[in-house]
Amino acid sequence: MKKETLLTITVLALLLLNFGTLGYLFFQRPPHERPGRPGKLDREIVETLQLNAAQQQQFEQLKTAHHEQMLSSDQAYRLALDNYFALLKNDSFVPAQRDSLQGVLSRIQQERVTVTFQHFSELKALCSAEQRQHFAELLPALMQVMLPNRDRQGPPRNKR
Repeated sequence: MKKETLLTITVLALLLLNFGTLGYLFFQRPPHERPGRPGKLDREIVETLQLNAAQQQQFEQLKTAHHEQMLSSDQAYRLALDNYFALLKNDSFVPAQRDSLQGVLSRIQQERVTVTFQHFSELKALCSAEQRQHFAELLPALMQVMLPNRDRQGPPRNKR
């Protein structure tokens, strides 16, 4: 067999192997769970508090209600943010408009924190006295829910 033919076959085999490996990794790999994502936090809550089946069902109802409130809040925040930055489309704007929209954005953020705090208070109320003793263990994870995404992984790093 000629050297060129052998090299061609080897290169083709390596290419097929690389594409096969990439395809396997892309299609077969389960999605990554990051800290702070609901699935992992939900499991951590259920396991740490050792919620029984009835409590888990109530927790699911609380989660659904909280999720709906947060979606509504997200929509209101996006609309207010769009209106806020739309002020930049004009050469000038009324500072009172800007201040008003900043107030709206602040109120929405405050409501989000309040709604989430209430959600976790209701979760704590579901717990027995013994389970409430374990609730403090969850506080660091629960605090992560309220941090913006950029704060969850730490500060951005400068690449030099």
